[in-house]
Amino acid sequence: MSYFWGVLVGLLWGAVGAVIIGLVTKKCVEKNTPAAMTTANAVKIAVYVVEFVVVFLVRNILPFSYEAVIIGTVLSLAMLQIVFTYKIANS
Repeated sequence: MSYFWGVLVGLLWGAVGAVIIGLVTKKCVEKNTPAAMTTANAVKIAVYVVEFVVVFLVRNILPFSYEAVIIGTVLSLAMLQIVFTYKIANS
């Protein structure tokens, strides 16, 4: 059961990061300049780092599996970024 809660928390935490990345990417794509796209990529990398550093730092406090949280975070970031990318491309 601890794996279930860990993955669920990871999915939610990854969704927060994916939404931030999606919003910034959408604004940068609307500007359509090389500097804006560089900014979008820099924000994406920064969000990845922050997401995984936070999970790493709270690993001893979590009442469930730390590895499951990482797996959930990765899955959520990957899946939701694909969804947001298609939505941005179709708008």
